[in-house]
Amino acid sequence: MSKKDEVFRRHEKLARAAKRENPGSASEHKPGSCAHCLYYRPDFKYRRCQFTRCPYGKDKDVFRKKPLKRDKFS
Repeated sequence: MSKKDEVFRRHEKLARAAKRENPGSASEHKPGSCAHCLYYRPDFKYRRCQFTRCPYGKDKDVFRKKPLKRDKFS
């Protein structure tokens, strides 16, 4: 499986999980780590989360210290 296929499968999985997720229950289902979070985005160049502030309060700083050399979207 190519890298693009893996990224696509991850986004499909996250989309299905988002449909199952209740909008008001974010505090009830805290993930164990950022890698298991619904909003974790390893492909973003400047940050690790979809949001600028962690919705679960786990990580104080979601921005990367050094940006990725190249993001997957460019």
